Amino acid sequence: MTEVSGAVTNPWIAVLMAQTLGVYKLAVDLGVGNFGIVFEAVHESTGSRFAVKVLTPTSDPGALLDFENEGVLLRQLNPCNGVVNFVDGGVHALEVHGPGGIPIPFDMRYHVMSQASGSLDELVLNPEYRSSLSWEERLRLWRSMIKSLMQMHQHGVAHRDLKCSNCLLFVSKNKTSVRFGDLGRARDTTRPMTHSVEEYLVGRGDLRFAPPEAIFWQGGNSKEDFLAADYYGLGSLLVELITGQSMTSLAIGDIRSAVQRGQDDYLQGQRLELSSLTLRYRNVISEVAEQLPKSIRADVIVVLDALCRPEPAERLTQSPYSRDRASRDKLTWILRRADIMIHRLTIEKREQQRRLERASA
Repeated sequence: MTEVSGAVTNPWIAVLMAQTLGVYKLAVDLGVGNFGIVFEAVHESTGSRFAVKVLTPTSDPGALLDFENEGVLLRQLNPCNGVVNFVDGGVHALEVHGPGGIPIPFDMRYHVMSQASGSLDELVLNPEYRSSLSWEERLRLWRSMIKSLMQMHQHGVAHRDLKCSNCLLFVSKNKTSVRFGDLGRARDTTRPMTHSVEEYLVGRGDLRFAPPEAIFWQGGNSKEDFLAADYYGLGSLLVELITGQSMTSLAIGDIRSAVQRGQDDYLQGQRLELSSLTLRYRNVISEVAEQLPKSIRADVIVVLDALCRPEPAERLTQSPYSRDRASRDKLTWILRRADIMIHRLTIEKREQQRRLERASA
């Protein structure tokens, strides 16, 4: 079942709080994910703190497959510093007392990961916090996301669920970097797909962050489809940093109605030409760019137009800059544009500081 938005209250939080899974004592509820609960946990021997993701035992078989897949991919991506580190995992037998005090055994599956300082949505969803971030700081965070996604793709993995709530913040030596978490929908693009294309027609989870093909029942299950979804997600992350909202929310509007239209079209053997949404997307991109300093508006428009084209096959087909067309990684020119924009903002900041110093002299 798809979910458009809204938090979920999970009764397992109260059951699991203060329980010990393996050698990890669950201490603080950090939130409910797509198919489980994330806790801050303490290692009983060392006292070190970790994030522990627990699959609720009442989850459907599909969620179990996604959970196991996430564990496999986290191990595979452990060499990447752009993905949350996988530390441990397993299955813990836990007895839960039901009505009348009758003990009911459950197998609790869990992943143990490095603990982040927070998630990016905690900053961007709060207008005050978001406005306190300079444009240079926002672009540096986005640059970190570009590097993280490049690493994932180089290891053959597509994330497929990029949004600020899945971007974890790690602080080291006063420098903040972004690592991706929540890989439940991620896919190893080097391996054959195990599900039919029908399984990928429409997105799952919070569809405010899904690309238009997943909204209008036109999703696919090829490597190219997954990479195109990640390109869109990367552009939407930049829009979130600028506005606090996703690209899909701004461009599509009423997500439920759009999903219903996609379903009706699919059942009738029809399909919306996604390219018909191009003007709507370009208008949104122009409006988003108006919020930025003039020195980087043109570059942001070019970048977002390339990443967030409604027709997935048209995303990042070729860099508009001739110097980048020989790059093997399609995201290389996006990274270079981010560096250029950061450099411009840095120069402007220095010049402004010099003017202020001269004025006060």
